[in-house]
Amino acid sequence: MKDKIHLVDVTPRDGLQNEPNPIPTKDKLALIEKLVVAGITHIQATSFVHPKWVPQLADAEAVAAQLDRFPGVEFSALIPNLKGYERAVGAGIRHLEFVIAASDTFNRKNLNRTMTESIELLNQVSRRAEQDGVVLRSGFSTCFHCPFEGRISSRSLLRAVRAAREQGPWRVTLCDTDGMAFPDQVSEALALIQEELKIPPSELALHFHDTYGRALANTLAGLEAGVREFDCTSAGLGGCPYCPGASGNVATEDLVAFLDGMGYESGIDMDRLLDAAEFASHFSSRPYQGHLLRAKRAGAYGGTPTSVGAAVS
Repeated sequence: MKDKIHLVDVTPRDGLQNEPNPIPTKDKLALIEKLVVAGITHIQATSFVHPKWVPQLADAEAVAAQLDRFPGVEFSALIPNLKGYERAVGAGIRHLEFVIAASDTFNRKNLNRTMTESIELLNQVSRRAEQDGVVLRSGFSTCFHCPFEGRISSRSLLRAVRAAREQGPWRVTLCDTDGMAFPDQVSEALALIQEELKIPPSELALHFHDTYGRALANTLAGLEAGVREFDCTSAGLGGCPYCPGASGNVATEDLVAFLDGMGYESGIDMDRLLDAAEFASHFSSRPYQGHLLRAKRAGAYGGTPTSVGAAVS
Protein backbone atom coordinates (compact mmCIF):
# COMPACT_ATOMS: atom_id res chain seq x y z
CA MET A 1 0.00 0.00 0.00
CA LYS A 2 1.30 3.44 -0.93
CA ASP A 3 0.88 6.73 0.90
CA LYS A 4 -2.32 7.89 2.56
CA ILE A 5 -4.16 10.39 0.37
CA HIS A 6 -6.01 13.31 1.95
CA LEU A 7 -9.24 13.98 0.04
CA VAL A 8 -11.21 17.17 0.61
CA ASP A 9 -14.75 16.76 -0.68
CA VAL A 10 -16.00 20.22 -1.64
CA THR A 11 -19.44 19.17 -2.89
CA PRO A 12 -21.53 21.18 -0.41
CA ARG A 13 -19.66 24.33 -1.46
CA ASP A 14 -18.13 24.11 -4.94
CA GLY A 15 -20.47 21.37 -6.07
CA LEU A 16 -23.65 23.27 -5.27
CA GLN A 17 -22.69 26.95 -5.61
CA ASN A 18 -23.52 27.18 -9.31
CA GLU A 19 -26.81 25.29 -9.23
CA PRO A 20 -29.78 27.49 -10.25
CA ASN A 21 -32.46 25.75 -8.18
CA PRO A 22 -32.44 26.33 -4.39
CA ILE A 23 -31.32 23.29 -2.40
CA PRO A 24 -32.78 23.04 1.12
CA THR A 25 -30.39 23.07 4.04
CA LYS A 26 -31.71 19.68 5.16
CA ASP A 27 -30.67 18.15 1.84
CA LYS A 28 -27.19 19.66 2.05
CA LEU A 29 -26.86 18.10 5.49
CA ALA A 30 -28.18 14.79 4.18
CA LEU A 31 -25.48 14.86 1.49
CA ILE A 32 -22.82 15.65 4.10
CA GLU A 33 -24.02 12.72 6.19
CA LYS A 34 -23.70 10.34 3.24
CA LEU A 35 -20.16 11.55 2.58
CA VAL A 36 -19.24 11.04 6.23
CA VAL A 37 -20.73 7.54 6.26
CA ALA A 38 -18.59 6.73 3.20
CA GLY A 39 -15.46 7.66 5.15
CA ILE A 40 -14.79 11.22 3.98
CA THR A 41 -13.08 13.01 6.87
CA HIS A 42 -12.56 16.50 5.42
CA ILE A 43 -15.47 18.36 3.85
CA GLN A 44 -15.71 21.95 2.66
CA ALA A 45 -19.21 22.58 3.91
CA THR A 46 -20.06 26.04 2.61
CA SER A 47 -18.81 29.52 1.77
CA PHE A 48 -19.32 32.72 3.72
CA VAL A 49 -19.89 35.04 0.78
CA HIS A 50 -22.58 37.67 0.30
CA PRO A 51 -25.87 35.92 -0.61
CA LYS A 52 -26.34 38.42 -3.44
CA TRP A 53 -23.39 36.87 -5.29
CA VAL A 54 -23.93 33.19 -4.41
CA PRO A 55 -27.59 32.73 -3.38
CA GLN A 56 -27.20 28.95 -3.13
CA LEU A 57 -24.93 29.38 -0.08
CA ALA A 58 -27.05 31.93 1.77
CA ASP A 59 -27.65 29.31 4.48
CA ALA A 60 -23.98 29.10 5.51
CA GLU A 61 -24.70 29.74 9.18
CA ALA A 62 -27.59 27.26 9.17
CA VAL A 63 -25.37 24.53 7.70
CA ALA A 64 -22.52 25.31 10.11
CA ALA A 65 -24.87 25.12 13.10
CA GLN A 66 -25.52 21.42 12.40
CA LEU A 67 -21.97 20.22 11.74
CA ASP A 68 -21.25 19.20 15.31
CA ARG A 69 -23.40 16.12 14.70
CA PHE A 70 -20.48 14.68 12.70
CA PRO A 71 -17.61 14.15 15.20
CA GLY A 72 -14.20 13.35 13.80
CA VAL A 73 -14.77 15.25 10.56
CA GLU A 74 -12.76 18.36 9.69
CA PHE A 75 -15.10 20.92 8.17
CA SER A 76 -13.85 23.95 6.30
CA ALA A 77 -15.42 26.90 4.52
CA LEU A 78 -14.41 29.26 1.76
CA ILE A 79 -14.02 32.96 2.54
CA PRO A 80 -13.28 35.95 0.25
CA ASN A 81 -12.59 38.69 2.79
CA LEU A 82 -12.44 39.71 6.45
CA LYS A 83 -16.24 39.86 6.76
CA GLY A 84 -16.42 36.27 5.55
CA TYR A 85 -13.74 35.31 8.06
CA GLU A 86 -15.69 36.88 10.92
CA ARG A 87 -18.92 35.16 9.89
CA ALA A 88 -17.22 31.78 9.54
CA VAL A 89 -15.41 31.95 12.88
CA GLY A 90 -18.59 33.19 14.52
CA ALA A 91 -20.35 30.12 13.12
CA GLY A 92 -17.72 27.83 14.63
CA ILE A 93 -15.65 26.95 11.54
CA ARG A 94 -11.95 26.69 12.41
CA HIS A 95 -10.51 25.68 9.01
CA LEU A 96 -10.91 28.27 6.27
CA GLU A 97 -9.83 28.70 2.68
CA PHE A 98 -9.11 32.24 1.52
CA VAL A 99 -9.88 32.49 -2.19
CA ILE A 100 -7.72 34.48 -4.59
CA ALA A 101 -6.94 34.19 -8.30
CA ALA A 102 -3.65 33.78 -10.12
CA SER A 103 -5.16 35.94 -12.88
CA ASP A 104 -5.83 39.59 -12.13
CA THR A 105 -8.74 39.73 -14.58
CA PHE A 106 -10.44 36.75 -12.99
CA ASN A 107 -9.77 38.17 -9.52
CA ARG A 108 -11.59 41.35 -10.54
CA LYS A 109 -14.54 39.47 -12.02
CA ASN A 110 -14.82 36.89 -9.25
CA LEU A 111 -13.99 39.07 -6.24
CA ASN A 112 -14.38 42.64 -7.52
CA ARG A 113 -10.86 43.60 -6.53
CA THR A 114 -7.28 43.40 -7.80
CA MET A 115 -4.89 40.64 -6.84
CA THR A 116 -2.89 43.19 -4.85
CA GLU A 117 -6.00 44.11 -2.89
CA SER A 118 -6.72 40.43 -2.23
CA ILE A 119 -3.19 39.92 -0.93
CA GLU A 120 -3.69 42.86 1.43
CA LEU A 121 -6.92 41.25 2.65
CA LEU A 122 -5.12 37.94 3.10
CA ASN A 123 -2.64 39.75 5.32
CA GLN A 124 -5.48 41.05 7.51
CA VAL A 125 -7.13 37.62 7.65
CA SER A 126 -3.79 35.97 8.43
CA ARG A 127 -3.19 38.20 11.43
CA ARG A 128 -6.66 37.43 12.77
CA ALA A 129 -6.25 33.71 12.13
CA GLU A 130 -2.96 33.65 14.03
CA GLN A 131 -4.63 35.37 16.98
CA ASP A 132 -7.69 33.12 16.91
CA GLY A 133 -5.91 29.82 16.27
CA VAL A 134 -7.71 29.35 12.96
CA VAL A 135 -6.08 27.31 10.18
CA LEU A 136 -6.06 28.76 6.66
CA ARG A 137 -5.52 27.46 3.15
CA SER A 138 -4.72 29.94 0.39
CA GLY A 139 -6.84 28.78 -2.53
CA PHE A 140 -5.69 30.05 -5.93
CA SER A 141 -8.13 29.83 -8.82
CA THR A 142 -7.12 29.99 -12.53
CA CYS A 143 -3.63 28.70 -11.76
CA PHE A 144 -3.02 27.22 -15.20
CA HIS A 145 -5.48 28.95 -17.52
CA CYS A 146 -7.84 31.92 -17.27
CA PRO A 147 -10.97 32.20 -19.44
CA PHE A 148 -10.14 35.88 -19.95
CA GLU A 149 -6.32 36.01 -20.05
CA GLY A 150 -5.54 32.58 -21.49
CA ARG A 151 -2.69 30.36 -20.36
CA ILE A 152 -1.11 31.33 -17.03
CA SER A 153 2.65 30.88 -17.01
CA SER A 154 4.32 29.01 -14.18
CA ARG A 155 6.30 32.18 -13.41
CA SER A 156 3.11 34.22 -13.01
CA LEU A 157 1.68 31.57 -10.71
CA LEU A 158 4.94 31.52 -8.75
CA ARG A 159 4.71 35.28 -8.12
CA ALA A 160 1.15 34.93 -6.86
CA VAL A 161 1.98 32.05 -4.52
CA ARG A 162 5.06 33.87 -3.22
CA ALA A 163 2.95 36.92 -2.36
CA ALA A 164 0.50 34.73 -0.44
CA ARG A 165 3.18 32.83 1.49
CA GLU A 166 4.67 36.13 2.59
CA GLN A 167 1.44 36.73 4.51
CA GLY A 168 1.65 33.47 6.45
CA PRO A 169 2.86 29.85 6.23
CA TRP A 170 -0.50 28.57 5.05
CA ARG A 171 -1.12 25.57 2.84
CA VAL A 172 -1.60 26.47 -0.82
CA THR A 173 -4.25 25.02 -3.10
CA LEU A 174 -3.70 25.24 -6.85
CA CYS A 175 -6.99 25.19 -8.76
CA ASP A 176 -7.57 24.44 -12.42
CA THR A 177 -10.79 26.45 -12.52
CA ASP A 178 -11.76 25.96 -16.17
CA GLY A 179 -10.21 22.51 -16.55
CA MET A 180 -7.71 23.65 -19.18
CA ALA A 181 -4.51 22.45 -17.49
CA PHE A 182 -2.27 19.77 -18.98
CA PRO A 183 -0.11 17.37 -16.94
CA ASP A 184 3.18 18.89 -18.11
CA GLN A 185 1.96 22.31 -17.00
CA VAL A 186 1.05 20.93 -13.57
CA SER A 187 4.43 19.23 -13.23
CA GLU A 188 6.30 22.37 -14.25
CA ALA A 189 4.38 24.61 -11.85
CA LEU A 190 4.81 22.25 -8.90
CA ALA A 191 8.52 21.82 -9.54
CA LEU A 192 9.04 25.59 -9.76
CA ILE A 193 7.09 26.31 -6.58
CA GLN A 194 8.92 23.62 -4.63
CA GLU A 195 12.35 24.63 -5.91
CA GLU A 196 12.11 28.41 -5.66
CA LEU A 197 9.79 28.86 -2.69
CA LYS A 198 10.93 25.73 -0.82
CA ILE A 199 7.32 24.73 -0.21
CA PRO A 200 7.24 20.98 0.41
CA PRO A 201 4.55 18.94 -1.37
CA SER A 202 2.98 18.23 2.02
CA GLU A 203 1.91 21.91 2.09
CA LEU A 204 0.33 21.87 -1.36
CA ALA A 205 -3.09 20.72 -2.52
CA LEU A 206 -4.61 20.37 -5.99
CA HIS A 207 -8.14 21.14 -7.15
CA PHE A 208 -8.94 19.95 -10.66
CA HIS A 209 -12.05 20.52 -12.73
CA ASP A 210 -12.76 17.90 -15.38
CA THR A 211 -14.15 20.08 -18.17
CA TYR A 212 -11.95 18.47 -20.83
CA GLY A 213 -11.46 15.08 -19.17
CA ARG A 214 -7.93 15.79 -17.99
CA ALA A 215 -8.44 15.84 -14.20
CA LEU A 216 -7.15 12.32 -13.51
CA ALA A 217 -4.13 12.80 -15.77
CA ASN A 218 -3.38 16.02 -13.91
CA THR A 219 -3.88 14.19 -10.61
CA LEU A 220 -1.21 11.70 -11.67
CA ALA A 221 1.18 14.58 -12.37
CA GLY A 222 0.48 15.88 -8.87
CA LEU A 223 1.07 12.48 -7.31
CA GLU A 224 4.39 12.14 -9.11
CA ALA A 225 5.39 15.54 -7.71
CA GLY A 226 4.64 14.33 -4.17
CA VAL A 227 1.28 16.05 -3.59
CA ARG A 228 -1.07 14.00 -1.41
CA GLU A 229 -4.04 16.34 -0.93
CA PHE A 230 -6.75 16.65 -3.58
CA ASP A 231 -10.16 18.33 -3.76
CA CYS A 232 -13.11 16.59 -5.40
CA THR A 233 -16.90 16.61 -5.61
CA SER A 234 -19.40 13.80 -5.38
CA ALA A 235 -20.87 12.98 -8.80
CA GLY A 236 -18.55 15.56 -10.36
CA LEU A 237 -20.78 18.48 -9.40
CA GLY A 238 -19.45 21.99 -9.53
CA GLY A 239 -18.65 25.01 -11.60
CA CYS A 240 -17.97 28.68 -11.09
CA PRO A 241 -20.51 31.47 -11.75
CA TYR A 242 -17.71 33.67 -13.09
CA CYS A 243 -15.91 31.10 -15.25
CA PRO A 244 -17.73 30.56 -18.57
CA GLY A 245 -17.81 26.93 -19.65
CA ALA A 246 -16.31 25.44 -16.49
CA SER A 247 -17.73 22.04 -15.59
CA GLY A 248 -17.61 20.24 -12.29
CA ASN A 249 -14.66 19.00 -10.29
CA VAL A 250 -13.17 15.58 -10.66
CA ALA A 251 -15.78 13.19 -9.25
CA THR A 252 -14.89 11.89 -5.78
CA GLU A 253 -15.87 8.36 -6.78
CA ASP A 254 -13.69 8.47 -9.91
CA LEU A 255 -10.74 9.84 -7.94
CA VAL A 256 -11.04 7.22 -5.20
CA ALA A 257 -11.24 4.38 -7.75
CA PHE A 258 -8.21 5.84 -9.55
CA LEU A 259 -6.17 6.12 -6.35
CA ASP A 260 -7.23 2.74 -5.01
CA GLY A 261 -6.34 1.13 -8.32
CA MET A 262 -2.79 2.48 -8.06
CA GLY A 263 -2.36 1.25 -4.49
CA TYR A 264 -2.81 4.51 -2.61
CA GLU A 265 -4.76 4.44 0.63
CA SER A 266 -7.98 6.48 0.66
CA GLY A 267 -9.91 4.81 3.49
CA ILE A 268 -13.18 5.28 1.58
CA ASP A 269 -16.04 2.76 1.33
CA MET A 270 -16.81 2.74 -2.40
CA ASP A 271 -20.37 1.39 -2.17
CA ARG A 272 -21.34 4.10 0.30
CA LEU A 273 -19.49 6.69 -1.75
CA LEU A 274 -21.61 5.68 -4.75
CA ASP A 275 -24.69 6.14 -2.56
CA ALA A 276 -23.52 9.72 -1.95
CA ALA A 277 -22.84 10.25 -5.65
CA GLU A 278 -26.27 8.93 -6.59
CA PHE A 279 -27.87 11.28 -4.08
CA ALA A 280 -25.76 14.27 -5.14
CA SER A 281 -26.45 13.75 -8.84
CA HIS A 282 -30.11 14.64 -8.33
CA PHE A 283 -29.15 18.19 -7.38
CA SER A 284 -27.32 18.82 -10.63
CA SER A 285 -28.94 20.74 -13.46
CA ARG A 286 -26.65 18.87 -15.87
CA PRO A 287 -26.24 15.19 -16.72
CA TYR A 288 -24.00 13.13 -14.44
CA GLN A 289 -20.44 14.43 -14.87
CA GLY A 290 -18.41 11.48 -13.59
CA HIS A 291 -17.81 7.95 -14.84
CA LEU A 292 -18.00 5.39 -12.04
CA LEU A 293 -21.66 5.82 -11.13
CA ARG A 294 -22.62 5.38 -14.77
CA ALA A 295 -20.51 2.24 -15.02
CA LYS A 296 -21.54 0.69 -11.69
CA ARG A 297 -25.16 1.84 -11.36
CA ALA A 298 -26.46 2.61 -14.81
CA GLY A 299 -29.85 4.26 -14.62
CA ALA A 300 -29.56 4.92 -10.89
CA TYR A 301 -29.54 8.71 -11.14
CA GLY A 302 -32.10 11.17 -12.40
CA GLY A 303 -34.89 10.90 -9.83
CA THR A 304 -35.80 12.96 -6.81
CA PRO A 305 -33.62 12.64 -3.69
CA THR A 306 -35.08 11.70 -0.35
CA SER A 307 -33.55 13.36 2.68
CA VAL A 308 -32.33 11.15 5.48
CA GLY A 309 -34.16 11.54 8.75
CA ALA A 310 -31.12 12.58 10.76
CA ALA A 311 -30.64 15.81 8.78
CA VAL A 312 -32.64 18.79 9.89
CA SER A 313 -32.83 22.36 8.67
